[in-house]
Amino acid sequence: MARLNPATKSTGKTLRAGTRGRWAVAALFATVACSAVILSGCAGMATNSSAKATPQDMVQITPSDMTFSNVAAGEKATQTATLVNTGTEAVTISQMAMSSAEFSTSLAVPMSLGSGQSTKFQVTYAGKTAAGVSGTLTAMTSTGGRFHVKLKGSGGATPTLSLSTTALSFGNVLVNGSATQAVTLKNSGQTNIQISQMGVTGGGFTISGMAAPVTISAGQSVALQAKFAPATAGAVKGAISITSDAQNPTATVALNGTGVAATYTMALSPTTVSFGNVNAGSSATQTVQLSNTGNSSVTISQITASGSGISVSGAATPVTLAPSQGVALTVKFAPTTSGTTTGFLTVTSSDGVNAGASITGTGVQAGLTVTPSSASFGSVVVGSTNSQTVQVRNSGTGTLTISQATVSGTGFSLTGMALPMNLAPGQSGNFNVQYAPQGTGSVTGAVSILSNAPNSPTIVALSATGTTATATMSVSPGSLSFGSLTTGSVTTQPLTITNTGNANVSISSVSATAGGAFSIASGAGAVTLSPTQSTSVSVQFAPTSAGSKVGSVTIASNATGSVSSVSLTGTAVAPTANHSIALNWAGSSSSVSGYNVYRSTVKGASYAKMNGSLVGGVSFSDSSVQSGLTYYYVATSVDASGNESVYSNEVSAIVP
Repeated sequence: MARLNPATKSTGKTLRAGTRGRWAVAALFATVACSAVILSGCAGMATNSSAKATPQDMVQITPSDMTFSNVAAGEKATQTATLVNTGTEAVTISQMAMSSAEFSTSLAVPMSLGSGQSTKFQVTYAGKTAAGVSGTLTAMTSTGGRFHVKLKGSGGATPTLSLSTTALSFGNVLVNGSATQAVTLKNSGQTNIQISQMGVTGGGFTISGMAAPVTISAGQSVALQAKFAPATAGAVKGAISITSDAQNPTATVALNGTGVAATYTMALSPTTVSFGNVNAGSSATQTVQLSNTGNSSVTISQITASGSGISVSGAATPVTLAPSQGVALTVKFAPTTSGTTTGFLTVTSSDGVNAGASITGTGVQAGLTVTPSSASFGSVVVGSTNSQTVQVRNSGTGTLTISQATVSGTGFSLTGMALPMNLAPGQSGNFNVQYAPQGTGSVTGAVSILSNAPNSPTIVALSATGTTATATMSVSPGSLSFGSLTTGSVTTQPLTITNTGNANVSISSVSATAGGAFSIASGAGAVTLSPTQSTSVSVQFAPTSAGSKVGSVTIASNATGSVSSVSLTGTAVAPTANHSIALNWAGSSSSVSGYNVYRSTVKGASYAKMNGSLVGGVSFSDSSVQSGLTYYYVATSVDASGNESVYSNEVSAIVP
């Protein structure tokens, strides 16, 4: 007799078989089938599958095209993109690749996004040439998915450096004295200018106020101070040279002056007067001291000031200054518009000798922008309040001061504005306008804002309509038909309840006909709906007996003149099902003639043989089963001499 190996463990419901004569059925499996078809995952399965669906990459990047315009060589521009996982599984972004080195991204990888999650990141373009470049951003997932964004960068025009003057004449300046004049450098392009070098030639000439290297932003102006301090008498010529990356790479300002020897010396202190920012329409003053530091008297024949908005006072000419004597001069800057101003204070003696001081200042102008410029509250129910936010923003270059805000119109009021309100350039603040109707009908009003902006007072028009409160609702659909459904099964259909009035509707409960086949699956609780708001109710049909079913859904609320019930219909039919139990096992490792299959309705005992003759294969189907019972099975192997092994492991199957 052939010797059989012991049974081995397999997946599913398996046990080791006992042995008789050392042969055995290796392992036994059972699967319940309904209507002669194997059921997968339904009640009655004897084994469970452990397979999982492979995640699908569903990633979206917005925007899908990014264009960086007018980025000059050496400049950078940045835009924001959003990466969204639109799939149902988590996804890992393993790599963010750029096809061009002129583009880069801030997103650190690897990173994971759950289903529905998103993240923002920056894409930067660093221009290297004026011609620009195109490229592609590729986001790659850990499972091989690839998602692309088209990139394009274009160069900007090379900026132009303009000078307020190309020549400065200092006239006669006392030996060992000094005179200073200003040159305004302006970037009239759209990109930054890099000044790499500045130099000055000519004995006694120096420059100050700016040191290279330095950057002048697009549209910005800066003042450069040129000083002439002759050490000896005589005419002197020189020049200021400025080297930059502008369209005109070298700019030159010619300098000339004459050193004059004298027995007296006029001196101004300070020689540079800077007012900084001054609001247009207001003024600022500074004191400049004029002194005679020589050993003889000097007669001042003229005192003048140049530059828009610049004036000088404090001494009536002619005036004579004895040695070591001085007089205070008052320099005033009163800008009428915004912008940078450069000027010069010149003191001239009766001998034609000049002493000077440079003057700079920037006129700034507050601006008031109101958003929205008008506010419509629409229809507001009497007894309630509607509110809108109004933003005030300083759109100018000077400090904005809001001194007063008033409101007109019945039912309108202001909140949230503390006055006076001071806003720096670019800064914004908010206040609220409320409307509480005092009756029905249309109402108009206005908010008036007083400030130091040119458009003061600024008006915000208001409008609203007071209406009577109505609480109504609609239900869709008006009835539900569930059709035919097998008893013991469950199906649901939705109802939508909408507030069709202009006041809140309070729903206290939603219920279905008691004791029937219908019930509320979700949405049965209390809820308050604002106008136009909706809520969903899920109605369940779960019949337990056959026949036509009729019911209704009742909606309890404070709504008037509205639908409060929905009719329900459905038909329940009895189920029909044929069941069988499929058995299979791992065969004996030794030669056998066949197998016997035994069944019992008692666990571990009372087995009865199912097959009339030996089963030649390793499977058997039992179709003589009844619903609602549990069956227990074992198998044996039989060799050529008729010897039969002990029972295999026992498996069970529940018939639904």
